[in-house]
Amino acid sequence: MATSEPLQTPTHQPDSAAEERRVSGWRRLGVLLMLLAIAMAALLWSPPAWGAGSDPVVLQRGARLFDNHCAGCHLNGGNVIRRNKTLRRQDLLREGISGAADVARIAAAGKGQMSGYGSVLGEGGPEAVGAWVWKQAEQGWPRL
Repeated sequence: MATSEPLQTPTHQPDSAAEERRVSGWRRLGVLLMLLAIAMAALLWSPPAWGAGSDPVVLQRGARLFDNHCAGCHLNGGNVIRRNKTLRRQDLLREGISGAADVARIAAAGKGQMSGYGSVLGEGGPEAVGAWVWKQAEQGWPRL
């Protein structure tokens, strides 16, 4: 006669090495997804042109436009018309000009005796000139 013994199912103990591999795999996947999200955000986010003061392409364009359209009156950051209205940092700050965006606005629309050059500088030109002028002002106009 068969005795009725309760069926015992073997308890399955997880393999600790397999468990570590599974957890490690999820961690790697999480890190990979986080890095991918950061990379996508960096690619999709673009600063405005006036905020791209260190973008070499913008600065080169700004330097070229400045040399072609502004240097006649503002050679090396000076001012041949009004000596106290230079593009040197301390003079710009004294006039309430506190960054590349302010310089770009004046380059486009003009101020006082200076006419606006927005149409001459072209699309994005005032911003490029503003970025370049502000960088020069911050560096003390080292370019001769």
